[in-house]
Amino acid sequence: MNQKTSWWRSWEITVDSDWIMTIGMVLLFAFIAFLLGWSIRDLLFDKVDYRALQGARRGWFDALTYVLGAVYSFVFAYSFPGKHLKVAFSLLATEYAVRFAIEYLHIGASVHHSAAVAGSIARQVAFAIILVAIIQWFRSVVRWFSPPNPEVSGS
Repeated sequence: MNQKTSWWRSWEITVDSDWIMTIGMVLLFAFIAFLLGWSIRDLLFDKVDYRALQGARRGWFDALTYVLGAVYSFVFAYSFPGKHLKVAFSLLATEYAVRFAIEYLHIGASVHHSAAVAGSIARQVAFAIILVAIIQWFRSVVRWFSPPNPEVSGS
């Protein structure tokens, strides 16, 4: 136990970023992880059917949400330089576009569940890619180093 405590005390962490960005990335990571967990739970318990909430989604606000979600996801797909993030945001944009098409183009009821499951899987893959990108960002800005031990040099 004492050896583990001394090992942790002999290492220091530095972050090569400002605190606002670091805290923002931690909060974004937690939020995306929460959304991924929620999406997996819905898929496991078969709660991904788009028809289940059609009664609550019959307004202009929902249409606006789907359209803005697709547009912003496509904008994010083209604004990030990494290929993986482009794929992730393209998957999210496609999922929003399919939701809009299913809801407002009156596609047959037999397609609803299949499209919902495919959209849920696409969303989960996109969330996983975004989480990996955040982890890679943390790996690039977090540095571990061992400070010089003053007790050893004094002897």
